[in-house]
Amino acid sequence: MTKLNQSVNLAVLVILLMLFSSWVLAQTPPEKFLGHRVGEDRKLADYQQIKAYFELLDKESPKLKVVGIGKTTLGKEMIMAIITDEENMKNLDRYREISRQLRDARRLTEEQARRLAREGKTIVLITCSLHSTEIAASQMSMELAYDLITGKGFFDVNQALKEVILLLVPTINPDGHQMMVDWYRKYVGTKYEGSSMPWLYHPYAGHDNNRDFFMFNLVESRAVTKVLYHDWLPQIHIDEHQMGSTGARLFVPPFMDPPLPNVHPLLWRSVNLCGINMAYDLQKFGFKGVVHGRSYTGWWIGACDDTSWLHNVVGLLSEAASVRIASPIYIEPTEVPKEYYEKRMDFIDPWPGGWWRLRDIVDYELVISKSLLKTAWLHREDFLFNFYLMNKQSIEVREKNQPFAFVIPREQDDYLTALKMIEILQFGGVEVHRAKQDFIAEGRFYPAGSFIVFMAQPYKAYAWALLEKQKYPDLRQYPGGPPIPPYDNAGWTLPLQMGVRCDQVDRAFEVAVEKVDKVEYPSSEVPDSPYLLLDPRLNASYAITFGLLKNQAGVWRARTEIKGSGFDLPPGAFIVKNTPETRKVLVSLLQKWPVPVKRLSDVNGLDKAALKYPRIAIYQSWRSNMDEGWTRYLLDDLGFTYTILRNNDFKPARATKETKASVEKKVNLKAKYDVIIFASENVDIIKSGRPSQQSEFARFMTPMPPEYEGGIEKEGIEALKAFVEEGGILVTLNQATELATRELGAPARNALSGIDRTKFFCPTSILKIKVDNTTPLGYGLGEEAAAVFSNSLAFTTWTPPFEWDRKVVAYYPEEKILLSGWLLGEEYLARRAAVVDMKYKKGRIALIGIRAQHRAQSHGTYKFLLNALFYPEGM
Repeated sequence: MTKLNQSVNLAVLVILLMLFSSWVLAQTPPEKFLGHRVGEDRKLADYQQIKAYFELLDKESPKLKVVGIGKTTLGKEMIMAIITDEENMKNLDRYREISRQLRDARRLTEEQARRLAREGKTIVLITCSLHSTEIAASQMSMELAYDLITGKGFFDVNQALKEVILLLVPTINPDGHQMMVDWYRKYVGTKYEGSSMPWLYHPYAGHDNNRDFFMFNLVESRAVTKVLYHDWLPQIHIDEHQMGSTGARLFVPPFMDPPLPNVHPLLWRSVNLCGINMAYDLQKFGFKGVVHGRSYTGWWIGACDDTSWLHNVVGLLSEAASVRIASPIYIEPTEVPKEYYEKRMDFIDPWPGGWWRLRDIVDYELVISKSLLKTAWLHREDFLFNFYLMNKQSIEVREKNQPFAFVIPREQDDYLTALKMIEILQFGGVEVHRAKQDFIAEGRFYPAGSFIVFMAQPYKAYAWALLEKQKYPDLRQYPGGPPIPPYDNAGWTLPLQMGVRCDQVDRAFEVAVEKVDKVEYPSSEVPDSPYLLLDPRLNASYAITFGLLKNQAGVWRARTEIKGSGFDLPPGAFIVKNTPETRKVLVSLLQKWPVPVKRLSDVNGLDKAALKYPRIAIYQSWRSNMDEGWTRYLLDDLGFTYTILRNNDFKPARATKETKASVEKKVNLKAKYDVIIFASENVDIIKSGRPSQQSEFARFMTPMPPEYEGGIEKEGIEALKAFVEEGGILVTLNQATELATRELGAPARNALSGIDRTKFFCPTSILKIKVDNTTPLGYGLGEEAAAVFSNSLAFTTWTPPFEWDRKVVAYYPEEKILLSGWLLGEEYLARRAAVVDMKYKKGRIALIGIRAQHRAQSHGTYKFLLNALFYPEGM
């Protein structure tokens, strides 16, 4: 080669290096965009900044593309960044199609699957900061994206991106993220810096937004689920969270016992592979305090990462020790619990204590996120083929105790709720069929039109886990000692919660079926008769009734059953006077809630009581009560309107500088409201704004600005008592029932109070209750119901004093109380009341000691609450 040629080649090389360097430098680092380093003390990027930064990277790099995945509850756009090699970016549809083909083994031979696994790319989903106080991952996501597109890592990132398609969601909860950053910034530098917000960081769910991933009530849950099981079908998914501050610095899998029995063993091995690789990489770089196998179980399926297991997706969870949002904390070495300063095989390198910062969390999460990318790259073909293999075995292998199918009969007390359950199953990827003919299974007759969920399908584990009754293992700290509680629910059986009949069928049967691609709701028309009837067993009937009353229709409730041509309605049926105005309103309402409307020609002789439009209010404390949020969700979902009451609404107005005179007077709640709802909440918080000093939660309460301190106080209690005396209806849910028993003198007490956990223990489970459905609060329910028990109560009642009366509406049977979950000491529940209707002077108090509307999942017991809103006059 001549010197001239060498010079030319060198010049070309220099030019190429300059072009490459300029391209790399063209990627804007997050610290330049934000004006501070990611994770810097007391500095946070809000959602608009994060979104703008990802959109900037989209313009600057061919390796990153931003797509929208849905709208939030408050209307913000949810974004996801696709990060991969430029060539992969051109063929995304092909790689998504490969994942889709590998999901359903019925259309592939093993050799075809192996070819697809060799061709395909591992798809990895990373979701961040679902819980808005756990904000580090959202900040980290910006630096992670920048590092990946610029090739920064402890392995060959560029080569990895040729084999992996990374989907990165900076936050699943943009609404809450913006709220949290705004709140934090407002109080930085004050004594309230890093304090909790006085409202939920999701408009309805708060922290419970990570309990919705099989129910899909929230639009955010639906957006992520669509990515997971419909649009992208990733093989690996990690959801990055934060936990308490004083223990381990980071949790990564393996998970703690017990495992869900429905999950494929290869799935658990894959989870462990990824988790141990993360721990290995963290250790390699000197990160201390990493734990596995503690606190977080392999049991619960309502969280974002958990449902992945049951879809044969490698679902991972990380939990980093928290700071005070973005403010650093100092942990004294003596404050580190014993179990987290001693070496154990699941905690091999303890953290000694000291300063802990937001940037520390970012650093840990950067390592585990990159480690996961590395593992997905190095085991690409295995992950893809195993995805096929697990789905194939879900279809072909009959496991121990596996049913043949679950049958949802056509005849249901609440057919519309049964259809909703079918939709929920389908949105989670479950295949549902409909019988084209009558059939018999295990000696039971089922009519044509019944729904069937066969277990031989790719997402068998998911369908099985949702439809079966759970039996949580009896795990103790030591033999005969206290139970080891599950992380969340012990039982969640969907048909039981929703009040839908669903039969497990173990033996094979034959029937002609058709696949249900979309649930078709029946149409409903308004009969031409003087009066109309609505069935009280349908939750939607209550939505229709509220809409009618709001438009001044005449409505009554039947006190006894009504029989007619082709129908037999139980007590509590809604009787509607059919006027032209009512008919017009009803036609519109039936478009949304197509309940069957029955004819009634005459109401003479019917035992009935009038209804009036209920002016509803719901109490909202300044302690971000999730149960209150879910109660609002239920009311909004059914079209009810209501007023939110704060602490000051229960207190008389006082003199101000402007008035210069006392304006104090008694609050007349009854003048404005007919029904006041208190969702489940500690009574001390309701009354004073803080739990008692003896409460285990007292130490977690952060100081609040003065306008957010306090409760309804003694004045509020007196105002509530006057409200009931004057004819108001007070509805107390679960723990809030003690507002009535402790503060208002209702003749009942919690029979479970003070019982040691070794004798009685019932983590969130589903229990059997007996119901008197001839009394107003029990209208529309069956004689037996499935109730969610979660920190719930069981009442002892007695002959009341003068001016009080009581009616036990629902109670626990003598035995066989547990339906799904875990229950120790059922004798403490036996024959105790679960729901009590209290009468005090002119008004009423509903003591609903169960989770009647738990996370908007327990549709089967909604009617305890709904009936309290429609209490007939004169009863």
